[in-house]
Parts: sequence; C-alpha cells; structure tokens
Amino acid sequence: MTSMRLGASMLAVAVALAIAGPARAQAVDPQLQQAREAAWAGRTDEALRLLDAYLVQHADDQAALLDRATYLAWTGDYASALETLDRRGGDDAAARQLRARILAWDERRDAAMALSTPAFEATPGDYDTAWTHALAARLGYRPEQALPALDTVLALKPDAKDSLELAKIVRLPMYSSVSLPLSRYSDSDDIEIVSYGLDADLRLSDAWRLLAGSGRREHSAPAAGPFAPLNGGDQLDETRTYVGARYSASPKSAFEFAIGSSRLSGDNGFSDSDSFGRAQLSYQASDAFAYTLSATRDRVAFSPRALSAGITSNGVSASLRWRPGMRDSVNGWIAFDDYSDGNNRHMVALDWRHAVYRGPNGNVDIGAQADWLGYSHSPGNGYYSPDRYLRLAPTINAYFKLSDEAGLMLSAAVGVQRDETFDNWKRASDVGAMLTVGILTHWQLVGSIGYSERINEFGRYDGTNAGLTLRYRF
Repeated sequence: MTSMRLGASMLAVAVALAIAGPARAQAVDPQLQQAREAAWAGRTDEALRLLDAYLVQHADDQAALLDRATYLAWTGDYASALETLDRRGGDDAAARQLRARILAWDERRDAAMALSTPAFEATPGDYDTAWTHALAARLGYRPEQALPALDTVLALKPDAKDSLELAKIVRLPMYSSVSLPLSRYSDSDDIEIVSYGLDADLRLSDAWRLLAGSGRREHSAPAAGPFAPLNGGDQLDETRTYVGARYSASPKSAFEFAIGSSRLSGDNGFSDSDSFGRAQLSYQASDAFAYTLSATRDRVAFSPRALSAGITSNGVSASLRWRPGMRDSVNGWIAFDDYSDGNNRHMVALDWRHAVYRGPNGNVDIGAQADWLGYSHSPGNGYYSPDRYLRLAPTINAYFKLSDEAGLMLSAAVGVQRDETFDNWKRASDVGAMLTVGILTHWQLVGSIGYSERINEFGRYDGTNAGLTLRYRF
C-alpha cells in the first residue's frame, strides 16, 4: 500500500493545483512564483525549500501555506501537510478538499469520507470534488462504492491523465487475479523447502469473491540427520488444494474461509492424507484501529520429520493494527496453537514503526520489534520448541520508487535473543528485500529475498528464502 499511496499523491498534481488556482491569478511575489514553477515542473523538494524561505518573512500568507500543504502531500508527507493546514487555519472549500485528499492518501477512510461526501452531494457535477470523493470511497472492503464518483470524473474529463490514473487506482482492488507463486527456503540445518503452485482470486459480485488454488511443497533434509522423514530417505512432498470465499459485508468488514486437502508422498512408499482450513474475520473499527481474528487447522511443517509424524495444529490468533497518528503505526500478533503431539504454543509479537522521511521518490521508517514464543514442552519431534524465547530488535524499513510502476522495499533488524538454554543474550539479525514491477498494471511481478541469522538450542542457525510471484489481474 505504501507504493500506491506514493503513486496516488503524484497522480493528483494537476487536480490539486486547481485548488490554489485563484491565488496564482493574483500578483505573486517573485520568490513565491519561483517556488510554484519548481513544483509545477516536478521539482517538489526545491519548491518546498523556496517556499519555506518565503514563509520566514510571510508566515501568515494563506496562499503560500496552502501551497506548502499541497506540495508536502505530493511527497507523501501527510503528517506535515496536515500540520501546515492547521497552521494556516480557516475552513474554506479549498482547505477542506485538500484535507480530504490527504486523509484519503493516508487511507483514513472515515475522516476523508466525512469531508468528501457532503461536498460531492452538494456539487455532484464538479470534477475536483468527484475526484476527491472517488479517492476516498475506494478504501476499505467495498471499493465499488467509488464508481459513481469515478463515472463523473471520466464523463467530465475522459482523456485527462489524472482521470485515467484515478480509474486504475479505483478499479484495481475490484479485479480478479491469477497468481503463480514460486519460493525456496534453506537453512543451516540442511532443511530445504521448494514450493510452487497456482492461486485464483475471482470476483463474483461486489460482496463475494471465490478463492481457490493448488500447490506442491518439496521438503528435504539429510537422511542421516535429526530432521529427516521418519519413513526414511531424505525427501517428503506435499500436494495441497483448497477452495474458499471472501464476503465483504461493508467497507469496514470482511469474512474469509477456506478448506483444503493435503496429501503426503515420500520414500519407501510413504503416503498420508489430511485436511486443513482457516476462517478469518477482518474489521476496520476506526481510522486508527483494525483487527483480524483467525482460526486455523493445518499440518506442522517446520521440517520433514515433523511433517512425516503427522502432527497437526489447531490455532486461534489475533492481528491488531493501531495508527495513533500519521507518523506511527503499531502492529501486534497474539496466537495460541494446540499441537496433536500434546504440545501447545503461545506467541506474542509487536512491531512499531515511525516515519522519519517522506519524499517523492521514497520513504524511510525506523522502529522496533519484540517477539515472545513459548511451548508447553519439548517432545523432540523435529521442531524448535523453547520454554521461553525472546527477541528484541531495532528496525529500519525503506521504500524506493523506481518508476510509476516499480518499487523496491528494504528491511533490516539487528537485535538480540535468548531462550532458557542461553547463559546470555545472543545476536539475531534479519534482512530482506522485495521488488514489485507492475504496481497498477494487469501483469505484476513480485520478487523477494531474505536472510536470517539466529542461534537456538540446536546451535547456530542461518536461513535464506527467495520468492517470485507472477500475477495477472483482470
């Protein structure tokens, strides 16, 4: 979503400029005019530097403050843009419309709709208000609610770049899709998992989507090692198929479920069949708080040994997201799993991020992570099961805009960890990268790679993962 917000802020340049149009029609200070010309030419950072220098001497210039809020919004610095609007004061139509757009770009649907809905209802044939309302109404689980406003935009200016780009953003979440995922995981325990398959997400109506897929996972570990399949040999393959659906009752809520079958095949004629499934409720309680509640049943597949033992897990979890402001977000996870081998797992995780830079070509967040993991006992069935495990790490996450349709995300966490077997804290490091090509196009390619350096009760641990997904949206 970060890349979409950055793209959307740039797509609205010409529309947002119209807000400041009356101010440009008046006699303008040369320094202010120079800042505006830099902004119109796409040199937003230069425009902001010139504008800030101008505001030192003209701190109460209403037009200049509106310009500054607009340029900051183009860069994706929504918090500073709203602060500038608050500093400007007043409640005129231009400020309300810009505020609604900023809130929509930051995916705060309730607040954006509270401003854009009355404006659109009062002037349903106005291009600017329709554009703003469509940008806000597309958010949430029922994006088709933006179509009436989008129809107005396209009727008034069917060939305008802003109209065509807005149409892409509004229609994208309504598309069906077919995906081909491929991934490979390997670690210093000589466990390797190669996965590939086909997934479909088909739109049946405004509220219903059909989910289906099939895949194959090839698990291997040295035959003489502690993670080899119990049936002998060094490889155990799993074929999975599933079908499900997602129902979106409103823009705020969605319910999703899926059921599937899992078939194992391995050396020495080994075979086994079982079922898996999940049910999930997602709810956007407010612009600041959202949660997802899940119930799952699946195989425990940390290693070929655990998989061949036929261990299954019944689990419940909650995923929470809190955004107290435009610069901070906190994500939390709580989970409990009941394993069929008599073991129980508890997990709590927190991830806090703070925006330190927002610009036209990317952004940077710093933050911290905390993970706690505990099992009721250690049965020795081919998976790490500490009594209490704790990891703490500062983090940095960055996004780089490579083009309107491509972006690169980088992440790193270098922290410490320990469990009940450690005599002191040990280092724990994670790094990752994800490249997306085709952010708003029908064809999309997503590539990812990651590396994890840990130490656990089995000794030194290093793991790598790589993935590639080709997706077609229609």
